[in-house]
Amino acid sequence: MKMLWTICCVCMICFFSLAAYVQINDPDGPLWMAIYGLPAVLTLLQVSSFKFKSHWMISRLMWLHTAVCFLGALYISYGLLITKDTSTNGNLRWYEKEEGREMGGLVFVVLWLMLCQFHDRSMSGAWLSAFCIPVVVSPVCLWLYTYYDEAYREKLPDHCKQAL
Repeated sequence: MKMLWTICCVCMICFFSLAAYVQINDPDGPLWMAIYGLPAVLTLLQVSSFKFKSHWMISRLMWLHTAVCFLGALYISYGLLITKDTSTNGNLRWYEKEEGREMGGLVFVVLWLMLCQFHDRSMSGAWLSAFCIPVVVSPVCLWLYTYYDEAYREKLPDHCKQAL
């Protein structure tokens, strides 16, 4: 199971690094680069050596970043709920709004950092596979869907269309 965890960590390091890189065109890019870059660095430190993984500062930084991202996701979701778009007949299509995509990114950060915190302590191999693989595969599938669905890409703002 250690090999599965290492592969998942490498995949998420690549994903978060790429997510930080594509923020270069975003008006609030530096904020999102930090939000996505920190989990990439923390995951790299966790995979690289045992002494980093058990260091109290790394653990506290993971928990702090998880809490900030969780509160950010709650704030954005509340904003999405109170400002329903009337053009969609009252249906909430959060994935069509930039705030919704930002909330989705925060949720992935929270899920991944929670897995990083708990994988050694209480997760057996079956639980690790059940939680880790969907968290790793989901953002990749969503990114591929966004890239290949031309109708969806037409709705994206200009800075998102030029990202990759």
